[in-house]
Amino acid sequence: MRSAPVFLLLLLSGCAVLSPEPPELPTPPEPIQEPQPEPTIEPAPEPLPEPVVEPAPPPPPPPPEPQNIEPLVAVVLSNRTPAYVDIAVALEKYLENQEVYDLGDKSLLAKDAFAAIAESKASAIVAVGLPAARAARRFSTVPVVVGQVFNINDAELLSGDVKAVAVLPPIGLQMDAWRELDPSVRNVGAILGAGHDDLIAQADQAMKDRGIKFHYAIAGSDRETLYLFNRLVRDIDGFILFPDNRILSRNVLNEMMSYAARHRVQVAVYNEPLLEAGALFSAASVESDVAAKIALVLDQIISGNVADVPAVTELSQIEIRTNPDVLQRFGLATSQVADIDSTLAGSQ
Repeated sequence: MRSAPVFLLLLLSGCAVLSPEPPELPTPPEPIQEPQPEPTIEPAPEPLPEPVVEPAPPPPPPPPEPQNIEPLVAVVLSNRTPAYVDIAVALEKYLENQEVYDLGDKSLLAKDAFAAIAESKASAIVAVGLPAARAARRFSTVPVVVGQVFNINDAELLSGDVKAVAVLPPIGLQMDAWRELDPSVRNVGAILGAGHDDLIAQADQAMKDRGIKFHYAIAGSDRETLYLFNRLVRDIDGFILFPDNRILSRNVLNEMMSYAARHRVQVAVYNEPLLEAGALFSAASVESDVAAKIALVLDQIISGNVADVPAVTELSQIEIRTNPDVLQRFGLATSQVADIDSTLAGSQ
């Protein structure tokens, strides 16, 4: 009994001794190392050619300086309004011989004034203001240059021998000045009477070039102007008040300025007195520029090139005056008087 466990232990160890060794597994062959491919060296890309920088177009040449005009020129004023008188004074720089006639003098009939001009052997006439232009169109026997008339087409003044110089500064310069005052202006409106298709097209193009949308309407009376303005003001942040006296009156002007102020619409005008009525700025022509353009047209007419003169010669300068109180109301920086001098080609 005591030897039984010893026997069992010997039996088990004997079995372990007699068990065969497990066969050795064959050693797997060494993997054949594939040679690494030689890296392909890409040729360096050829350097890109230097971009060809086109030279900036040269600035447009300045308008030619008018020469002194020796032949006699008659300057006919509608009346002694400062805007008319200032043109006559500015013309003295270019006219060596001139005679000034004032149709506002009730002792001088228009027919008699032009009879005297014919007797004086004047080579040409400068008619300043609408009454003078109408009288010249009717009575003149020599070529005429019209100045300071806005509704030039409505009055049917232009002809082969009657040319005009624009009364307003270029729209492009006006919009440049406006964007300097307030770069956020995006929608500008205007209301005009009939006969200003060319002005509308110029304004539309000038604003489109500057990322501004032009909203306009055509009115036939001052009350219609007010009605259209009250509808238009909802869609605009700026309004150009063109000096079309056919569709404006003092009462309508006052109502429009008040309505614009309530709706925070900026108003641009063309004469300084309207600044006091609440306009943001005025964009006026420059007397010396108007006189220079009249002199250029006179020079061509007297030289016998009247057929080459455009119906209306555009101006090239603008004078900006701002209303500091209105600038402050709109949160804009106050600005001093600025003179912007550019050719029309450069401004449009």
